[in-house]
Amino acid sequence: MPPLNALKAFEAAARHLSFTAASAELNVTQAAISHQVRTLENYIGLNLFNRAHQRLSLTNAGKSYLPMLTKSFDLIGLGYKEIITDKKSTHLNIKAPSSFSVQWLLPRITAYQQQHPDIDVNLSAQDNDISFFPDAFDIEIQYLLEPSLKSHSTLLFAEEIFPVCSPELLTGPEPLLQPSDLAKYKLLHINFYPEDWATWLAHAGVSNVNSELGHRFDQSMLTLKSAIHGSGVALARSPIVNQKLANGSLVEPFNIRLPSQGGYWLTIKSDLTTCTHVADFKDWLLQECDADKSNGTGHPN
Repeated sequence: MPPLNALKAFEAAARHLSFTAASAELNVTQAAISHQVRTLENYIGLNLFNRAHQRLSLTNAGKSYLPMLTKSFDLIGLGYKEIITDKKSTHLNIKAPSSFSVQWLLPRITAYQQQHPDIDVNLSAQDNDISFFPDAFDIEIQYLLEPSLKSHSTLLFAEEIFPVCSPELLTGPEPLLQPSDLAKYKLLHINFYPEDWATWLAHAGVSNVNSELGHRFDQSMLTLKSAIHGSGVALARSPIVNQKLANGSLVEPFNIRLPSQGGYWLTIKSDLTTCTHVADFKDWLLQECDADKSNGTGHPN
């Protein structure tokens, strides 16, 4: 059996005759599609595409393979729909980034479950940018660096970046009172956002702090936990940090926020936009987001 990921990438690219359109459909980069197609071609020892003058066309092998794969994936989708038909009305399948799930959604989801005891919520916390079988999810929450182009997408939160720290750092022997005081403390970095500190320091007009120094972590949850323990000052992103600001485990030492290009978007599967329990969840989620924006604390209602 050839690699399933490579098969799905080829099927989408061949159906659209476009790596760009395939990447948009599967929520991966164009480079990832190209890599997967090459993997499949190497696996079977045949070229599936003619690549000439920056235009794609199918070889004879590709033309022969495409309808078989399309039919196979359609059968997989049909089988999935058949086995969940009786349960769809009582199940809500949600996919969201792990940091958003743990630090924002989970503290609130209990309230939704209490209001809708007949709905079983299935939450999948995933940070990968690939969804080869999107039918598995009714609702997807994504972090995107630019607006979603999907017609069934809604912006939940625009993001802001700002320093946070333990309350103890405000009253210690060297209190953190103004941005230049950051030179006295370790900066806590998230590897995924290597330029955040340099960008924020420039935005705040701070020139006496070396943005390259400090501790580094590969997850925002680890960075914030280190800040809670007083290891240094982290750059946080709303709305992920809001609850920690509300309960006082972290404080915002300066009122200087940097608007981010990123944001969290909610997308409903196209054939479920009129489904009552999906629409109810969307309405509830938007109310929670509005409450978070209004009180500025992120405290669950």
